[in-house]
Amino acid sequence: MFEIYLILVTCFLLPICFLITNNLIYIYHHLKFVKQIEEKTNMMKIDNKHILYIAKIYINRKKWLDCITILEFHMKQVKINELIILVQYYNYIGSCYQSVNIYKIATKYYLKAYNKAPCIKQTLKNLANIYKLSGDIESTSKINDQLIGLNTNEDI
Repeated sequence: MFEIYLILVTCFLLPICFLITNNLIYIYHHLKFVKQIEEKTNMMKIDNKHILYIAKIYINRKKWLDCITILEFHMKQVKINELIILVQYYNYIGSCYQSVNIYKIATKYYLKAYNKAPCIKQTLKNLANIYKLSGDIESTSKINDQLIGLNTNEDI
């Protein structure tokens, strides 16, 4: 009887140990990556792809304020020819505000991204989603029409 109990407990605890180990490995790799960035460069001159990666880490860990802060700080250093990076910054900031239910500010950042590059699907999807959450059906349908137009142009 005791052996059956041990087998059942082991079967229950094994998946939990697996999930905990995977999360620890995930956190370790992210911390290692951040440490490598800090060692290689000055924090003022980090490459934009590294900033976006760090922002994704903050978003995954639900550290909205940290994500917004780092993106706002580095947004001023984006060059004019790196328009796509700036649009991604705006989308990430909007996503952070949307996650904490501050829809007006999220809409503001999504519109900034839309004004910089109106043909990016992710921005249009974000705008349609925030308008839907805000209850603005008319704007949602306009953005969805633009998305449909982009999709039909790609198919041609």
